[in-house]
Parts: sequence; C-alpha cells; structure tokens
Amino acid sequence: MGRFLRTMLIMGAVVTGGPALAQFIPPPPELQNRIPEPLPPPPRPPIINGPLGQSAPPGVARQRRLNTFSDRTRRCLHDGAGYGLRGGELDAYTRACANAN
Repeated sequence: MGRFLRTMLIMGAVVTGGPALAQFIPPPPELQNRIPEPLPPPPRPPIINGPLGQSAPPGVARQRRLNTFSDRTRRCLHDGAGYGLRGGELDAYTRACANAN
C-alpha cells in the first residue's frame, strides 16, 4: 500500500505542477533610470479686450453715473450750506431740492 500511495503522490505532483513550471514570466524592462522629456509650455491666453490703458472695444456701452436720491440730497445739503442756510431753512431747501430733480 505504501508503494501505491507514493506512486500516486508523484503522479499528482507531475500532473498538477507541470503547467505551472512551464510558464515563463519575462523580467521587467530595464529603463536605465531615464528622465522623461519635459512637457511643452502651455499656450498663451487669448487677448480679449486688448492691452490695458486702451479705450473699450467697440460694442461696449458705457453707462452714465446714477443720480440716486441720496446723491441728490447730499448735493442739495452742500449747496444749501454754501448759500448760508442753517437749521429749518436748510432742511426745507434740501427737501424741495432733492424732490424736484
């Protein structure tokens, strides 16, 4: 029985180990410590409105300054004080001036 068992073990090792031993794993390629070539510089960004200091390109509308109630009140207070108005007279002048415009 021992001889039979030994023969079966040898046969199993030959049958199962045969294909695994026949495979060839190639070694990794040798790169010789090469440094890759640097990337090219990025492209220049496009010029949209031209260089600084030039006027706006055609087609761009310049908006005029807003004349808000606060701006009118400040101007009227300054003008009234320049005319020598004080207290209630300055308040009445400012109210009439800011609402008139």
